[in-house]
Amino acid sequence: MNKLLDSNSISVNLDQYDQELIHAPGYIQPHGVLIVLDKKNLNILQISENTEQFFGVTAQSLINQEITKLFPVFQVKKIRKYISNNGDDNIHNYGLKIKLFNKSFQAVIHQGSENLILELESQELTNNKSINLTETIRTSIYQLKKATNISELSQYLAENIKDIIHFDRVMIYQFKEDNSGVVIAEAKENHLESYLNLHYPEFDIPEVARRLYRENWLRIIPDVNYQPIPIIPNSESLDLSPTFLRSVSPCHLTYLKNMGVTASMSISLIHENKLWGLIACHHYSPKYIDYETRKNCEFLGQFLSLQTKVIQEQELRQYLHKIDQIKTNIREQIRQYPSFINDLIKAHEPMIIDLVHSQGMAIILGKQVILSGKTPDESLIINLVNQVLKPEKKEVFYTDCLSQIYPEAEQFKTVASGILAISIFLSTTSYHLIWFRPEQRQTKHWAGNPEAVFSQENPDNIPILSPRNSFKIWQETVKNKSLSWQKVEIEAAQELRTIILLAALEFSQISHELLEENAKQAEAANQAKTQFLAKMSHELRTPLNAILGFSHILSRDFSLSVQQRDYLDIINHSGEYLLSLINDVLEMSKIEAGQLKLNQNNFDFWELIKSIQEMFCIKASDQGLHLLLEQQENLPQYLLGDEAKIRQIIVNLVGNAIKFTEHGHVILRISQLTTKPQKIKVKIEVEDTGKGISPEELDLIFDPFKQAQNKNHSESGTGLGLSISQQFAHLMGGEITVTSQLNQGSIFTCILNLELSPPTFLPSQKTTQKVLRLASEEPIYRILVVEDVPENQKLMVHLLQSVGFQVNSAYDGLQAIALWQSWQPDLIFMDMRMPKLDGYEATRRIRQLELSNPELPSVSIVALTATVFEEERKDIFAVGCNDIVYKPFREEVLFEIINKHLRVQYVYENEPLKKNQIAFLQLNEVKCKLSLMPNEWREQLKEAAVSAREKNILNLIKQIPQEHFSLAQALNRMLDNLAFSDIINLTENPTNEEF
Repeated sequence: MNKLLDSNSISVNLDQYDQELIHAPGYIQPHGVLIVLDKKNLNILQISENTEQFFGVTAQSLINQEITKLFPVFQVKKIRKYISNNGDDNIHNYGLKIKLFNKSFQAVIHQGSENLILELESQELTNNKSINLTETIRTSIYQLKKATNISELSQYLAENIKDIIHFDRVMIYQFKEDNSGVVIAEAKENHLESYLNLHYPEFDIPEVARRLYRENWLRIIPDVNYQPIPIIPNSESLDLSPTFLRSVSPCHLTYLKNMGVTASMSISLIHENKLWGLIACHHYSPKYIDYETRKNCEFLGQFLSLQTKVIQEQELRQYLHKIDQIKTNIREQIRQYPSFINDLIKAHEPMIIDLVHSQGMAIILGKQVILSGKTPDESLIINLVNQVLKPEKKEVFYTDCLSQIYPEAEQFKTVASGILAISIFLSTTSYHLIWFRPEQRQTKHWAGNPEAVFSQENPDNIPILSPRNSFKIWQETVKNKSLSWQKVEIEAAQELRTIILLAALEFSQISHELLEENAKQAEAANQAKTQFLAKMSHELRTPLNAILGFSHILSRDFSLSVQQRDYLDIINHSGEYLLSLINDVLEMSKIEAGQLKLNQNNFDFWELIKSIQEMFCIKASDQGLHLLLEQQENLPQYLLGDEAKIRQIIVNLVGNAIKFTEHGHVILRISQLTTKPQKIKVKIEVEDTGKGISPEELDLIFDPFKQAQNKNHSESGTGLGLSISQQFAHLMGGEITVTSQLNQGSIFTCILNLELSPPTFLPSQKTTQKVLRLASEEPIYRILVVEDVPENQKLMVHLLQSVGFQVNSAYDGLQAIALWQSWQPDLIFMDMRMPKLDGYEATRRIRQLELSNPELPSVSIVALTATVFEEERKDIFAVGCNDIVYKPFREEVLFEIINKHLRVQYVYENEPLKKNQIAFLQLNEVKCKLSLMPNEWREQLKEAAVSAREKNILNLIKQIPQEHFSLAQALNRMLDNLAFSDIINLTENPTNEEF
């Protein structure tokens, strides 16, 4: 959707701001020289035209020349040394001093995937006053640590940075949720007018600029009146994002000139990979800041970012403590007086209202309305629910300007200009918790009229973007708005949602009066828990996606030792189990609705027990416990049953035993009680030497959402494990029972009725075949990854790039739409839950734009979601998604989905590995494989083996191509066993036979 601004009835398209290629201008600022080098040979590929000014040599004469034409050999060695130390990251900045043609330069190296960019800044340009930077930085940090709030912290930093760089003005600029900004701290010369508390509109710093601020901590412009220096030969593809010398957007230069600023420096303030604000430094005459001073200022900016987070976390902890107090009081009183939810809320009215800094609250339980504090009349609230909350149908709804979307709110703005609502929507009714805030009239001071951003001075008389000419204070009176709802307040409301609304639904007499039939009661409770579990599913599956994804990426590294691969197998195995556990927890609503079904399959019971023992042996050992397995000798190996549910029962019982046992042992006993034709009754027994369970608590442990409250027991977990396991046992015609004595231990016994696998059953030998890369004849496919969790975004980008896709990424729906328009991807992976604009709305807008622009190709959109409910699946397809990938995903699933929609061809690993098994070769096969490696490499391997240099051998193994994966595995096994003599023998007489 295009961003339009209407000023004096003339519409201006603001998207051209975001489409400007400010990262690749093709020019630099004139206070230094920029050189682009071939990464392999260090030949000069491109160079700025001002070399004659600094070196006395024309730029044209240096193109395609070796770097030694400019740099002495010892300087080239110094550059190579810095390059060799940078590991595998895409970009590294290194500062080093270089002397050329009797002049001193500060050199900074930026390393990309294909080339190197070398920046040289003359050290003769600096005009900074001499100061003791070390002492100044130490004093600054001391002051910053003393700050008790963000306002005080920001003011300290503004003053300290001004003392360091001696600019006329230093401001701390914070971005708001709508991407506008406000000056929250300022240090300036006395004769200058103050910009403190001035607001700036979003388009003053467009998204394309904010993106570069996120990637680079610092930006400097010594003189806005400079003449740009072209880079030859010109190339629009040269990305100068990380460089200091990069030329500045003409629009931004005009903006600074209109403000009277001649030199500027900006330092980014970043929180959790998001741009929180900027340190904006202005000077009214040309001023250059040397590299060392800039890096120290950058460090202070980073420290401010961290310290701001510390202060916010301290405030959050205090706030959460307050929430916990309320939750504890309510929870305890609900247990004692479950039928008096009305009186309970009234008793805690002041605390609940103050929790989100509101003045009134309403609780709507079907037709029952409970009012507390200052609120609109009951009839007005019912209309608000029917006309706003029900149509919106959002779990969380908030606004600070209710009349903007609901004009009728104008009549009660003095008590409710803003609302925060938490809702549960069921098939027959809905439940709401609403907080109200009154109108808060205020005068907002803008730095000039925010709408005066265009100019018509072009031949076609078409309005074009141009910065404001006036920055005189422009006042705006804000009406019909309350104070904005803060993120922490919204989260606090969500916390109370479960306590108050679900308590009212499950425990209060009110809910029973509202729901007349038992069937309706069951459905209401089931759907409420389903929504709760959907939220929990998203929170658990999202980080699990990163854990499993990166562990699979690590497994691609064939230089790993056998032990390291074993550890990765355990991580993957445990992660896969955790995923199945989360999926089963989501079955709780089906359990209560009587819709749970068995998924029968033939499986290896021995292998199941063995895998569970391996899963817990390390954890038990770490706790100093003995984990013992007693398995009956004649126990059948292959059974027919629901393997996943049997696994969950055993894992839950063993996990609890280890969790609640401090010393001694845990015994898992597996036996059969009776066997009939094709039928078997299996007994699973778990014994521990833990603290035991008190008699009064034994009746509670199988109830959902409840745990034993013994002080010796941990209270972590959902309280669903034993309840779900008992339901699974019932489904299989069995039962879980428990005997326990305090301070002696417990024995959990589970009896299951299963079937024997048919004699014809043969266990499958599954193999996995990994995608190595795209086939050579495949075109370049563009894939856009839209994901707000940085770890998951990085995982997908890395995985897709590793096989040859061209990948771009976005953190929210607004960025996704902009990139879809400008970049035109072939496929989009769209996360459905994101801030600002979620995946549902982003997909809907893309489909609408496609309909209105038939010339645009229709893009395939695959939804990424961490919840697995059928209702969400229907909504995803309804907005226009073509497919769904559930988090956490397997890499093969991702590649299959891409193949389904793009019909791509892959190159697979030639020798797929069997599941849970590492392939290795016989010695004669190793000889054959070695014959395919270069002679020089084999000689180095032999020399390393003769000298018994393990590290050198390991480095050589890493050089083995992916198609010879099995050779790397065989050599790794030999290295693990220190079989240097075998390696020597193999390298002396390699065979040339083919195989």
